[in-house]
Amino acid sequence: MSKRTKNHVKNKLNDENKVKELENNNDQMQDIIYANDSNEVLSNPDIDDEEDDEFDRHFGDNLFSNDISSKIGKINNKQWNISNYKDPILKSVSEYSTEQISEVKENVGNSELNLSSLKIKEKLLCSWKKLNESNDSVFTELQTGLFHHINKYRDVLFTNRSVENSKEIRQIYALHALNHVFKEFRDQGFTRPKVLILLPFRNSALNLAEIIIKLSGTEQQENRKRFFDSYGISPDEEKIDINKPETFKGNIDDMFRIGIKLTRKSIKFYAEFYNADIILASPLGLRMIIGNEGDRKHDFDFLSSIEILIIDQCEIFLMQNWDHIGYIFNHLNLIPKKSHNCDFSRVKNWYLDGKAKYFRQTIMISSYLTPEINSLFNKQMLNIAGKLKIKDQYEGTIVDVIPQIKQIFTRVECQSLIEADDARFKHFIEKSLPALQKLNPKLPHTLIFIPSYFDFIRIRNYFEDYDYNFTSICEYTSAPDVTRARSNFLNGKRNIMLYTERFYFFRR
Repeated sequence: MSKRTKNHVKNKLNDENKVKELENNNDQMQDIIYANDSNEVLSNPDIDDEEDDEFDRHFGDNLFSNDISSKIGKINNKQWNISNYKDPILKSVSEYSTEQISEVKENVGNSELNLSSLKIKEKLLCSWKKLNESNDSVFTELQTGLFHHINKYRDVLFTNRSVENSKEIRQIYALHALNHVFKEFRDQGFTRPKVLILLPFRNSALNLAEIIIKLSGTEQQENRKRFFDSYGISPDEEKIDINKPETFKGNIDDMFRIGIKLTRKSIKFYAEFYNADIILASPLGLRMIIGNEGDRKHDFDFLSSIEILIIDQCEIFLMQNWDHIGYIFNHLNLIPKKSHNCDFSRVKNWYLDGKAKYFRQTIMISSYLTPEINSLFNKQMLNIAGKLKIKDQYEGTIVDVIPQIKQIFTRVECQSLIEADDARFKHFIEKSLPALQKLNPKLPHTLIFIPSYFDFIRIRNYFEDYDYNFTSICEYTSAPDVTRARSNFLNGKRNIMLYTERFYFFRR
C-alpha cells in the first residue's frame, strides 16, 4: 500500500468514525482508564527497560521497513536458515530463522539467572510465584526452556505434550499471554483482541480460565458463576465413570467461544469480542461465528489484530474437523471491512500494510507430530522472529507386542498424495478383502477399524451394494444403535463390524 493510498484510507475511515455515535460508553471509559494504568506500569523503570524488552523489539516502532521487507521476502521464498540440535529438556529442536543462526546455544538451564531479563510484569510475577509455589524454583526446567523461546516472540511447535506436563505448559503460555496483554497499547491495532487461544473442549477452557484468574491477581471476576456453570459439570456428573481418560473428564462440549476482558482490578467473562483482550474458543465455535462467504453475518474483523495465537491439544482437532483450523488461519490478520471506531493515525504501519501475519506469534502444542500439523508449521507460521519445531524421537513399541494372532503390514503404492485414498480403497476391495475371504467366505467376527470417516462411508456403501452381512458404528451413531450393533456382532447375527477411529477416540 503506497503512502498516498494509506493516508486516503486513514482519512476516509476516520471521517466515518466521526459520523458514528460512540457506543458502550462505560466500557470505553474503563478502557481509557486501564490504558493509562498500563502506560504507567510500562514507564516504571523498576519493571521494564524498553530497550531490552522482547515485546518492544518485536512489535515496537523502531523496526526498519527495509529489514522487515527483506525478512518477509526470505520467508515467502522459503529461504530459512535451519539449525538442528539436541536440547536436554526440549529434546530434538529445529530452529528456523531469516538471520544467521549461532552455533553456540544459550544455556537456559538456570531460570534464576535469566529472570530479570524476561521483563515479566511485577504483578504477574508475584501471582506466578504463588501459583507455582510447589516448585523449588520459579520455573520448571520445561517452562524455562519453552519461555526462553516464546518470550522472544518466536513461533513454536511443541509436540511433546503429555498428561504429566500439560499443566506446566498451560501455565507458562498463560503467563506469556497475560504479560503481552498487560504491555499492549489498546489502540495500536485495528481491533482490541490480541490473543486467540484455541482449545478442543470446555473442560480445557475452564482449566485455562482458572489459571488466568489466579495469574491476573484480580479482585473481581464479572460473570464468573455463569462461566463456571456453563463450562463445568455438576458433582454428581463427576462421579460417573471416574476412570475416564484425563482428556474427557469434565465438560467435553466442543462448541464454545468466549471473550475475556482484562482491567487492572477485574476480569470480565463473556465480553463482546470487540471489547475483549483474549478470546478462548473451539475451532467449531469460532467457525460458526465467522460464518461463510455470502452469509448475512460474515464477521471476522475481530481477528484482524491477533498478535498471539495459541493452539493447545492440537492432535485432538484431528479427531474433530481439521478444516476449521485452516479456515480460521485464512481469516486471521486481514484488513477489517469496517472501522470499528479505530483511530487509524495510531495504528502500526505493518498493520496498515497488511503484514500483520508476519508479526503474529503462533504457538502450537501437541502430543505428537502429524503431516497436517507439519503442514501448518510450513505454510502458516511465518513469523519474522523465526520459528522452532520441537519434537522427540520414538523408538517404537511394536517389537514389544506379543500377539496371539499374526499381524501383517502392507505398503500400498501410489503415484501421488492425491491418489492415496483411491489407491488404498482399491487395494482393500481387490486384495485385502479377497485374501480374508479365502480363509472364511463369511468373515465371521471380523472387525474393520477405519481412521477416516470418508473411507468409512466408502466401505459401508460398498458393503451395502454387495450385500455383505455387516453392522457399523461411527461417531454419529446413536447410543441405542451402538448397543444394537455391538449385540448383533457379539452374537454372530452380523459377521462384520465397521468401526471408526473417532468413535473409539471419543467413547473410550
